[in-house]
Amino acid sequence: MTGDVIGRARAWWPGLWRDGAVWIVPLHVLLLLILAVQAWPQGGVANAMCHWDCAWYEQIARQGYDVPPRVGPADFGQAAWAFFPLYPLMLRGVMGATGLGAHGAGFAINAVLFPVLVLLAASYMRGRVGDGGADGLFRIVTFMVLPTGFWYRLPYTECLYGVLLLGCVMAMARGWTMGAALLACALCLTRPTGLFCVIIAGACHALAPCPDGKADRPTRLVEGAVVVLAGAVGLALFIFFLDALVGDGLAFAHAQVAWGHQARLPILWIWKGFTHTRTLHLSIAALLEIALIAWGFRIGWRMESSLLLVTFLLACSTSVMSIHRIVLANPFANMLIVLLACRAPPSWRPRLILLCLGLDATLAEAWMHGGRFIG
Repeated sequence: MTGDVIGRARAWWPGLWRDGAVWIVPLHVLLLLILAVQAWPQGGVANAMCHWDCAWYEQIARQGYDVPPRVGPADFGQAAWAFFPLYPLMLRGVMGATGLGAHGAGFAINAVLFPVLVLLAASYMRGRVGDGGADGLFRIVTFMVLPTGFWYRLPYTECLYGVLLLGCVMAMARGWTMGAALLACALCLTRPTGLFCVIIAGACHALAPCPDGKADRPTRLVEGAVVVLAGAVGLALFIFFLDALVGDGLAFAHAQVAWGHQARLPILWIWKGFTHTRTLHLSIAALLEIALIAWGFRIGWRMESSLLLVTFLLACSTSVMSIHRIVLANPFANMLIVLLACRAPPSWRPRLILLCLGLDATLAEAWMHGGRFIG
């Protein structure tokens, strides 16, 4: 590894265009066109992509959090409080500013954010592993067509979360503390795992080796503390809001019971997943994620792997439901998969790209027809 993102990063942008960043937008447009063709029989891409949690985000965007819990026979008291507010606020803002419907606004948000995420990821990988050369373009293309990146194009929070997470980590590495703090605050208003990611990133930044000697240590300790504090403020805002609304500041966690989430050791949830056909693929995904995280530690991506490990343990301590999306849709997980793909012989690379495109199209088709196993 030639760069260390948790220290004072060298400039990442120069030379990034030589790695193929200029192809990000054209390839993104091509992927959207393929998706639009697949979605045509379903009434259009915006309509076809909205399933499951998408309906909750749209409900919050339209009606806020005042809607009572659902008490139907199949709802078990599910409530909007389980969903964090930043994405629904963005959805509402785009709807008001553009006149788009909720489906269209959600699709548009991620259509705009995805190229930003790819550019950040390409820059991050270049800073961590050095100049790409031929690998640079392959890293970008692979990151964009990975089937684990399908969630970035859904009207879910994954793409927003990825942009905020990478932006926060990279801003800290550049010494842009106030920018990193704002992104950390936003991150913690997006997903419940946000604060844990901010704590890990802030601690790694503060404790990283000091290239400028011990004199740099107090500065980075303060920078890391400011970013963590900003993340805590973001989460606290939502907690205080819920406390005022329903009298329970942790309603976002307590509401998870309605989805069958209960506190257990992750190994017990994984074992249980193997005993039911409906959750078998989730337990298999959990084991693959453990292997990927272990490999990340092995190649020296300690901060990134620690972040993925904590995300995995938090998610898998209450259920294996959506464990594949929660971990594998994290941009650091996708970067590790890309680095694995880079170790394949050059002659395999075109086949890997075609395989990823085929799997991505298959997942999209299944999702559009209500394939709940994907979400």
